Amino acid sequence: MSNRDRERSRGVIALVAVLCTLLAAGDAGAQSFDFCGCEGSTNGLGSFSSSDPSTWPPGSTLVNNFYASCEDAIRIPLQPDGDGVLVFDSITVGLDARGCNLSMSFINNKANTPVTLLVKHDVTIQSGGRINVSGFPGGDGSAGAAGTPGGGGPGGFAGGDGAYQIVNLAADGGTGIGPGGGAGGIASTHIPPIGGALLSVPELRPLVGGSGGGGGLSLAASSTCSAGGGGGGGGALLIAANGTIDIQTNGIVWADGGVGGTRGNNTCSSPGSGGSGGAIRLAARTIQGGGQVLARGGNYGCCGEFGGVGGSAGRIRLEAITNTFSASGTDPIAVRAPAPGPLTNPVTPTVRITKIDGNATPAQPIGYLNQIDMLVNAPGAIQIDLATADVPAGTDVEVTVKPKVGGAATSQRVTLASCTAGACAAASSFDLVAGAYIVEARATFQTP
Repeated sequence: MSNRDRERSRGVIALVAVLCTLLAAGDAGAQSFDFCGCEGSTNGLGSFSSSDPSTWPPGSTLVNNFYASCEDAIRIPLQPDGDGVLVFDSITVGLDARGCNLSMSFINNKANTPVTLLVKHDVTIQSGGRINVSGFPGGDGSAGAAGTPGGGGPGGFAGGDGAYQIVNLAADGGTGIGPGGGAGGIASTHIPPIGGALLSVPELRPLVGGSGGGGGLSLAASSTCSAGGGGGGGGALLIAANGTIDIQTNGIVWADGGVGGTRGNNTCSSPGSGGSGGAIRLAARTIQGGGQVLARGGNYGCCGEFGGVGGSAGRIRLEAITNTFSASGTDPIAVRAPAPGPLTNPVTPTVRITKIDGNATPAQPIGYLNQIDMLVNAPGAIQIDLATADVPAGTDVEVTVKPKVGGAATSQRVTLASCTAGACAAASSFDLVAGAYIVEARATFQTP
């Protein structure tokens, strides 16, 4: 923990002590709390009510049966070039006019940021109401096509492609996207695909979503031997409220991983695996209610001889001075803190892939969606250039190249040695055959 974090922690403890004194004097109203840091914001969206379309952010749409029958959604677009932060006076989510369960959900922005909801007063999730950043299911294999990857929730990552030898010429499924992406199914040894995993820390700082599940395998170049796509990873959500977060019975905050897609033929192909659960962090003066907070891994697609593996669970963290939320209401079991901590880390380290084979990468890559960002003229030795900020010199950066379909991921570690004023550069090289690949880089280190 940094000195700045320690100072913030001491500040919160002092506030708790003062609050007790004020309560004893019968003057609790004199104490001011601004856990969200948003009281003075001039960019607020007012009070949100799911039952009043006039309160919805610009561009929001209502979609009936978005998740399932009588599971409707308000789809709120995150600003394309923004940071995923939305400021409200209050939030109330409940049933819609059809009497169906209604989700407050979000459309990923270009940078695939997590969703951060800063609320000046209270958040109320009524019976049947949801706030949902879950991943999406992988596509089903069919006679006409292999299963497509399921998309990740905001801040999460897509699943891997299903294999289909007569369409994408692959026997092995694609690896899921993200640092914990699950391996694709391997036909030669009949190994089913692996579910995605969330790589994070208990504090959920930084806030990162779940990784996608691996795509299924195809054993024969025959019609219907098409595998399911991997499920997308659950998204990442932070709600910081100065008042109360009340999740009432049958109300849900949701960041599940997407389920894997089903196979086209259970004798010669496999389903895709599930994406991992995402990350949910709730911080408020009071957290209460008998509802649910869920960040479960997605199941593998049904069914078949070769099975599959579900995604791993995500993480849930509840931070409040008063926390009476049901102990059985979270899955996985939540980490609980006695008061809200800092919303972000004092430093924000970054790792960027700046060039591939000498060509600059896009400012806002879309590889996390399992889509193509750029083309390399010829196969062979391909150099990957990296740049970091606020990452200590001497740190190893892991660079991973994942074939979109048809092969296993390969990784290299490169040590940061060329650094100036906290910015470092490095490069690695991979010998690649013709095909489509996802390139990822990450650094892991401990702050003082």
